[in-house]
Amino acid sequence: MAFDRIIGHERQRQRLMEAVKQDRLAHGFLFCGPPGVGAEALAIELACAVNCENGPGEPCRPPGSPGSPGSPGSPGQPGQTGEAGQSGQAVPCRHCRRIRALQHPDVHILVPSSSAPPPDRSSRRGGGSSGRSEGSSGRGGGSSGRGEGSSGRANAREERRQGLAARLAEDPYVAPPFGMNDLLSVEDVRSLRREASAKPYEGRRKVAVIVAADRMNAAASNALLKTLEEPPGTLMLILTASRAGKLLPTIVSRCQPVFLSRLHEDEVKSALIERYDVAPEEAGELATRSEGRLSEALAARSEQGSRIREDAFALLECIYDGTPLSLFEQVESLAASHREEPVAEKILDHLLSLYRDLFVLSSASGFHTLSNADRTEPLRERASGLNAEEIEQGIAAIEEARRDIARNAHVQLALLVLILRLRMNRRYTGTLQAPSTRMPTRETPSGNTSSHAQPAAD
Repeated sequence: MAFDRIIGHERQRQRLMEAVKQDRLAHGFLFCGPPGVGAEALAIELACAVNCENGPGEPCRPPGSPGSPGSPGSPGQPGQTGEAGQSGQAVPCRHCRRIRALQHPDVHILVPSSSAPPPDRSSRRGGGSSGRSEGSSGRGGGSSGRGEGSSGRANAREERRQGLAARLAEDPYVAPPFGMNDLLSVEDVRSLRREASAKPYEGRRKVAVIVAADRMNAAASNALLKTLEEPPGTLMLILTASRAGKLLPTIVSRCQPVFLSRLHEDEVKSALIERYDVAPEEAGELATRSEGRLSEALAARSEQGSRIREDAFALLECIYDGTPLSLFEQVESLAASHREEPVAEKILDHLLSLYRDLFVLSSASGFHTLSNADRTEPLRERASGLNAEEIEQGIAAIEEARRDIARNAHVQLALLVLILRLRMNRRYTGTLQAPSTRMPTRETPSGNTSSHAQPAAD
């Protein structure tokens, strides 16, 4: 099977490989799908296929990768000797090695960034904390003058960009921890165009991968549109996006779309077992909760992912059993965590998953479809006191709060309004209609409306 390192998406992989071998690749691609299904990994492998020393064609396999199709091996472990792949090489060529490390001069990776601190680096890449402290000191010194402040912000953006790119090089299936302010600016796109306009230094073709292209602002979108209309030389642009609707229609129309769906549960489970050495039982539970996204399964294994899941379950318990004071304390704690790293949307995703399980349990349709099977007993006890209408209203309220936070609403206020609505739904369901969040109005004798409270007429 083509692109053996990629999990799932057999039809898309095969079509891309045929285009590579027949030299019929488009100058622009749009890999669109949910986060964590392999869009970035496929873009990197396509760049390898174009520039591989043994190609163009199937890129070299990394050392230690299994020979079976669709089951990538454990990357990044030097010293292992892998079996000979389709290219006949036990060791990847220099182009494939450098492209996968995002260090090839002919392959450019553009990642959204901001002046926020870079993400934590892994322990084997020491010095991450010192880099953050230096970046913080550089930004702190910006108060002495405009020039220093602007330079400090530019250095901070570049430092964060390098940190996010390093995460991508370590494992393209791990979702980068983008914040709300991580964007692609017009200067980023112009700089990419200048770098990509030169002739290839070592490979056959220049490749530019724009990660999360749906995070471009208007000016950057227009600059990219000009590049797509007049691509320099042999440049091939690959855009990845999880929200194609955020892109300009003219950009989408000038790219060949490659739609990537969610992975099957069996594919996620197999990848966890074969690539990440997860026990089969744990892999099955993670695959069930992943919703077809490998990045979600990997995040659930991390310390932060476990903490977020526990916070979501604690929030559910606090909504129905906690005191008003404990509700405010819980919201304040979650808002403080969100200020350090954007976790509010992830917590709401887990809370939505819990409400889905409550709906399944309340409908008595069996327990095999639960996303949180390890919490069956407490969820069953909670569902026994709820009805379907209340759960549906809760799901709608959570989805609305998530949309508000995605639109840059005040996180603490949005969470507070959400839990109050969920708590009030519990009180009013079956007896009274839940109070509306709109400002009450009344009609005056002259026909005008007023928002002042007046006693209702009998």
